[in-house]
Amino acid sequence: MSSPLRATTALLALLLGACATPDPPPVLLTLPPTVPLVAAPATTPARSAAEAPLLAVRRVAIPEYLLVRRVRYRADASTLADWPHTFWAERIEVAVSREFVSALRPALPQWAVCEGNCPERPPQATLQVEIVPMDYWRPQRVLRARARMTISTPGTTAPARSFETSLELPAVTDSPQAQAEAISELLQRLAAVAAAALKN
Repeated sequence: MSSPLRATTALLALLLGACATPDPPPVLLTLPPTVPLVAAPATTPARSAAEAPLLAVRRVAIPEYLLVRRVRYRADASTLADWPHTFWAERIEVAVSREFVSALRPALPQWAVCEGNCPERPPQATLQVEIVPMDYWRPQRVLRARARMTISTPGTTAPARSFETSLELPAVTDSPQAQAEAISELLQRLAAVAAAALKN
């Protein structure tokens, strides 16, 4: 076999080998469990579930462009990109709502908190949270979010109370896991803000 033919054969084998290399397996990402930033005072006895006022927490609204399986970040002001081979293990809006409520419950020991509809009895208050934007800026490794919270009291003439808060949370590393951790920290902080408002 001549040298050019051997070189061509070797190159062809190399190219075929590269084509046959499988893609890396997908990474399924979950939000880390939230830990409440506001602990219940040790001297405050919690009410029983039947006598505690009921708070209905509606599903947390997040930007529509994040409602996809792929884990997205902001590359610049006009570009969204996806972490390679990385997907949310569940719908991100479901995970965000669940972890927000998980952080809110221990911060409100005098309330019974239900997620979504409360079939057992009418709620004394409802809480709606909208987080727009909720962008992880990968070049700066920071999560930037603005949340609008609305507390209303169904069945009364009291006007709804609305307030906004903006947060910037740095990520520890350049990774999708760090992005998920920043989202969990955001939810912890927003739960603390909501709990303080409900206690006033």
